[in-house]
Amino acid sequence: MIVKLAKWRKLRGMTQAQLGAAIACSQPYVSQMERAVEPIVPGGDLMARIYQLTGGQVEPNDFYDLPRLDADRKDAA
Repeated sequence: MIVKLAKWRKLRGMTQAQLGAAIACSQPYVSQMERAVEPIVPGGDLMARIYQLTGGQVEPNDFYDLPRLDADRKDAA
């Protein structure tokens, strides 16, 4: 889930403030997105900036508690 954003940020040695500056939002908002309990789900524009910054490693679906989609599955209807 959203913990993936925090993990991505920490692996790159970024602070929440640096991430916020890179995606045009505040450090407190980054903190709220990264919370494990009741995180804030960012809007579409912010999700797009996160996706672009992370090179697709953090996807919009990572902000929701959904099962991963497997595009290679043959049994998908």
